[in-house]
This record gives sequence, C-alpha cells and structure tokens, in this order.
Amino acid sequence: MPSPSEPEIFTHLAREILAGTDAYQQGEMLEDTLPSAADLARKLNYRLETVKKKLRILKENHLIQPVSMTPKRYRFNRWALSDLEPDSLLYELFCDPDSPVYITPDVHQRTHR
Repeated sequence: MPSPSEPEIFTHLAREILAGTDAYQQGEMLEDTLPSAADLARKLNYRLETVKKKLRILKENHLIQPVSMTPKRYRFNRWALSDLEPDSLLYELFCDPDSPVYITPDVHQRTHR
C-alpha cells in the first residue's frame, strides 16, 4: 500500500480536527475528547512522528490550536483560513472553492481579497 501524500495527510488531519471542533461547539463532545496526536495516528493509521510533524505545520499556520497540555488536544480555527497565503498548499487545499476538501469559512470571517 503506497504512503499517503502530504496533501492527503493534511486533509485527513484537518478534517478529523474540524469534525471534533464542530461536535464540541454543538455540545456533542467534551473538550477532553477532542483529538490528540496519538488519537489521530491510531485512527488514521499514520506514524505518530508524521502526525506530529504535520500538526506542527497546521499549528504554525494557526489552523489548529491546542486546548490542553497532556495530552495536547486540538481545536480547528476557521478564522485562520483567511490568513493563509494564496500560493500555499494549505490555501489550495482548504480555501479554493474548487478543491474537493474545501472548508466552508465561518460566515463572519473576513476574506483574503
């Protein structure tokens, strides 16, 4: 089985964290059940080292933020979508309406235009 591509890994991680964040905001999940790096690695069958590396990039771009210390659990930040550089992979994946993994921005979100 071939290794997943970088866009696939980012997509899977972001979607899992976004789903957890949405469930948390709707009161369907507690903060301490948001996904951690270990949870994501187990669920998606990725190496923990790979997950941590990609989470670091998502965190540096402010797309996710840790909400606890041990273990670090992550929440998705839709506002940060508007701050991505238009020529970046993450922008191409999540902000381009033609992308199959486009993330609908927050209705109150500012746009990058």
